[in-house]
Amino acid sequence: MTRHRGNSRVAWCVAALLSLSAGVARAEPSADQAAAAEALFRQGRDLVAQGKLAEACPKFAASQRLDPGYGTQWNLADCLDRLGRTASAWAAFREAADMASRAGQADREAKAARRAADLEKRLERLAIAVSAPADGLVVRRNGAVLDAGAWSAPLPVDPGTHRIEATAPGKKPFSVEAQTAGPGKVVTVAVPPLEDDPGATAAAPPQPGGPSAPAPGAPLRPGADDDGASTRRTLAFVAGGVGVAGVVTGSIFGLIASARWGRAQDDHCRTATLCDDRGVALVDDARSAATLSNVGFVVGGVGLAAGVALFVTSLGDAEPAAARIVVTPAVGTTGGGLGIQGRF
Repeated sequence: MTRHRGNSRVAWCVAALLSLSAGVARAEPSADQAAAAEALFRQGRDLVAQGKLAEACPKFAASQRLDPGYGTQWNLADCLDRLGRTASAWAAFREAADMASRAGQADREAKAARRAADLEKRLERLAIAVSAPADGLVVRRNGAVLDAGAWSAPLPVDPGTHRIEATAPGKKPFSVEAQTAGPGKVVTVAVPPLEDDPGATAAAPPQPGGPSAPAPGAPLRPGADDDGASTRRTLAFVAGGVGVAGVVTGSIFGLIASARWGRAQDDHCRTATLCDDRGVALVDDARSAATLSNVGFVVGGVGLAAGVALFVTSLGDAEPAAARIVVTPAVGTTGGGLGIQGRF
């Protein structure tokens, strides 16, 4: 029982490490991607100045996908708002506020949150009611699958016409177009029970002896002792992988911080503190990247330490009572590192 409880605690720790590592990991844009993102951002600004909003918004969106940053996200949200796409703009401003919050930029967070709150009062919503869902029912709105948990919920949508489709195996498809009703209004679309399709081909039943069928006489599970050691070894490799990913993530964000600081100082700042809007955004992004670099190194150190400890304890029948791991992170404004000491 003690060993099983220990395995549960270890599994919980590894799951937490995976979650944290996934939250900070993001691939560094290549030099070509960064250059393309900057060019698209400037094209978007020029198009906005010319009043060509329908052409400007996709430029900002493409730039943000290549090299995400608060400044680009803000310009995308503002463009969508001016274009009349209230739901898309509301979501974009909320994302900008979240980015500022994660970076510790309270003024920017409040500014984006105010714009989102103003838009929320003008949102138009669409609800899709499903009274008798068939087995395997899939509901789509404008071609995108709508999760079953979102059925019947009044969800924000951009003003205009929206296409609703419902399909299920062995049933005739249903589709309809719905028009929004104005700011603050909710339109509900009812999906009726789907009719049977006589021409639909029934799915073939599973064949005996398939890959999921166990061989005759095969054991259902390994012995408890082997299972415990195998579990710890598996978790050791998982934790080690998280550790490596954390170290790589810390290194990547350290490079991002250095690159964005350099771009800001070279192209957008007259002095270390006097910058245009794009320069301010780049400096803020550099600081955020440095913070994430530090977090990456800490996650990496904990993951590597956990991996070593798990692997060592999987080699014997009992967990060594004297095993000890000490991780010492070293953090700074432009990156970080770590030291690991252990005794087994």
